[in-house]
Amino acid sequence: SLQSQCANRVLKSERPDVDQKRSDLLKLQGEFAVRLRHLEKSLLAALNEAKGSILEDEKVIGTLETLKSEAAEIQQKVEESDVVMAEVESVTNIYRPLSVQCSGIFFAMETLNQIHYLYQYSLQVTTPQAVLFLLNF
Repeated sequence: SLQSQCANRVLKSERPDVDQKRSDLLKLQGEFAVRLRHLEKSLLAALNEAKGSILEDEKVIGTLETLKSEAAEIQQKVEESDVVMAEVESVTNIYRPLSVQCSGIFFAMETLNQIHYLYQYSLQVTTPQAVLFLLNF
């Protein structure tokens, strides 16, 4: 949404350290999802290749043990990242009223087009100007 875009710009401007943490966490969560998908595929492949009883197949048992240990490790890292993400979210919420006002400015400038056709503003131009205006206000 426009408010989240404004909040991202404000965070980049005011708290680049928090914005970097947020970006790193989002990247890390994506990597966790990919890793879990890979583990799931390896388990399905081992189950597919199993001959006879899956409880007696050593490859399936080994895959399950690996899956269990790696899933527990990923779960622990996800919980740690959730704690950090909550801290980042609390900092982001401080700037939430600013992002609401910024989106309001954009929509107000967007309606200027109805007065005269030359008053046309793009999101890329308006948002940084609105953020700077509100920060210096």
